[in-house]
Amino acid sequence: MSKRTVFTTVTALPAGITRETVIEALHDHLEMIDPLVIERNPVKAPRKASLEEIHYTWYHVVEKITYFPGYHGRIGSDVSFHNLKDGLQTHIYAPLGLDIRDKWTLGGTLPHEPKDPKEPTEIGLEVPRDGLWLREDVDMKCNLIATSFVKKTLKKAHETLVERLVEKAHIRERETHKSRLEENNSTLS
Repeated sequence: MSKRTVFTTVTALPAGITRETVIEALHDHLEMIDPLVIERNPVKAPRKASLEEIHYTWYHVVEKITYFPGYHGRIGSDVSFHNLKDGLQTHIYAPLGLDIRDKWTLGGTLPHEPKDPKEPTEIGLEVPRDGLWLREDVDMKCNLIATSFVKKTLKKAHETLVERLVEKAHIRERETHKSRLEENNSTLS
């Protein structure tokens, strides 16, 4: 028996990260693939993909999972990626009828950006009032017995991906700053 589960995770991003850097990282599909993945190969869309998904970017991924302490396995899935102006959509077809639709959205405002006072805040999401934030909306269909395991795994992957995203964003920001300094120094010389 299959169960549908929908949940949202919102994570505040640290100050100093630009909108462009976050979107660039979200659009880096290989970076966005789950950190537990041990293999990834580009593939054509699977037969079960919808007509609009056929032209998305697809990968077959294999990840190592722990079913129970001491019992590990490998599981393969087909994953699609579709870049959006403010984020990324993914769709995962995994064994046993697991179907996950995921949408990552960058929101919020930076200090120099104007705020729209009329823009309503969703109730219950604890969206930060200041700064940038990353929202992940998950809609999954899963075997009733595996639902809590899959949800826990997705939330852990979200935390890890956000940590990596922030780390990469900081690296990109430092590189950009360093390159500007070098340009200024060469102009002054």
